[in-house]
Amino acid sequence: MTCNAQSIDKALVARRFAHARDTYGSEARVQQQVAEKMLRLLTAHACISAAAPDGNGDRQQPRNAALSFRHIAEFGCGTGCYSRLLLRTLQPETLLLNDLCPEMEECIHDLLTGGGRLPRAPQAGNASGVLYDADVELYGAETPSENTKVPSENAKVPLYGSSPATTAVSFLPCDAETLDFPQGTDLITSCSTLQWFADTERFFARCHRFLSDGGILAFSTFGKKNMREIHTLTGHGLEYLSLDNLKVLLSPRFEILYAEEEIVSLPFGTPLEVLRHLKQTGVTGTEKRVWTRGRLQSFCDEYIRMCGNDDRSVSLTYHPIYVIARKREG
Repeated sequence: MTCNAQSIDKALVARRFAHARDTYGSEARVQQQVAEKMLRLLTAHACISAAAPDGNGDRQQPRNAALSFRHIAEFGCGTGCYSRLLLRTLQPETLLLNDLCPEMEECIHDLLTGGGRLPRAPQAGNASGVLYDADVELYGAETPSENTKVPSENAKVPLYGSSPATTAVSFLPCDAETLDFPQGTDLITSCSTLQWFADTERFFARCHRFLSDGGILAFSTFGKKNMREIHTLTGHGLEYLSLDNLKVLLSPRFEILYAEEEIVSLPFGTPLEVLRHLKQTGVTGTEKRVWTRGRLQSFCDEYIRMCGNDDRSVSLTYHPIYVIARKREG
């Protein structure tokens, strides 16, 4: 099962998120709240499950929950909002950060150990070892640069070695759907990323392969009602998986420890503010059409007619989903 009926242009998605990296932190209010809640749920529902078994085969809760996960990988780390929560709260020995956008390294550079980026072997005909798609323009109005291209190699990272005295944090930019996580990872986690994936079922299978015995997959994504106003008015948007869909895809390989969904309504003064919010958070990756003055006016008028308040203010719907699952044996 794929998460989108239409194919996702990941080069365009990456460029728009890269373009928005300086404004994402102030505009992504819902994503920030989701990250904080995801961390709370993770510590409440997964740390006990990740504890080491005792001599009788029973899992013992550690005195310090931060000791539950020695090796963590976060895919879709973005500007590092969730990354900082993970690092501060769980204090792992190693933390691998991954994102589709190489530019995100600028945003998390303060977290990285010794420069942070993992080496990649060069490929024939490409000295950098990275393949790029150079054909998609950002917003149809800006010339793409070498710094806004998307790695598409099947990236691999080394196995974990000896435990460092402090957390070793590294960054690997690539499409997470092709990333070979380090074998024996205790926790693979992410916030607000999975909805961009083309083959969710295959990705879950890959996570199962690389997780340690009893390892945890914990993520937040968005459900079918997410940004429903935009989809209704423009006909564009992701085809989101429902929570039930996700459970079906996970169940052959994972035990669901916790699952929840909620609806969040974000208020805006005008429909134009909604569009500005979307652009400044980078989530316009499926929209390629030009916003002419006439189209913009029609969008604003229809938005207000459909769900506007008496003062012409509007809201935008978010539909967060939270899932924590444990790897099944065998």
